Amino acid sequence: MRHIRRSSPFARLSLALAAAVALAACTDASSDNGGMPTGAGEGLYPSISMSSSRGIATVDLGLRQVPGGLRFASYQGEIAYDPQVLSFQSAGLPEGVAGAANEATPGRVRFSGAALDGTLGAPMLQLRFAVKGKVVRESFTVTLEEVTRDGDFEDLTGQVKAGALVYQAR
Repeated sequence: MRHIRRSSPFARLSLALAAAVALAACTDASSDNGGMPTGAGEGLYPSISMSSSRGIATVDLGLRQVPGGLRFASYQGEIAYDPQVLSFQSAGLPEGVAGAANEATPGRVRFSGAALDGTLGAPMLQLRFAVKGKVVRESFTVTLEEVTRDGDFEDLTGQVKAGALVYQAR
């Protein structure tokens, strides 16, 4: 005859707490995985990180890497945004990157950058917008037309996962 052993409420609570602590210690245990697509394979993922305060949104554009560690020599592309909810204020490149970023038309910012000492890709561009409505992931699209690796200038554009925008609101 088999005996079923019932655990005390204290034992169940202790096990649940131990599991929660173990999960919290894992870097890949978050439910949204830092905004990365579930099951993200090797490649370069355009990434937008946005924070807003007092009607102004700061948007950082970067490239998340799987597995990581690449340094970029240059990049060029376009970020499209919803002009119904955002009004362009300014754009800038990070320190150590030469290039330009300009609003080509309302809703589109063109950018290009070259980093003499290479850059890891975050951020590649920082934008400021006046917020006129609710900003969501679908408020942005990113097209990278060229990405080259530092050192040998290998063309990495084919590794960019178009349509897999990583979005995080901070």
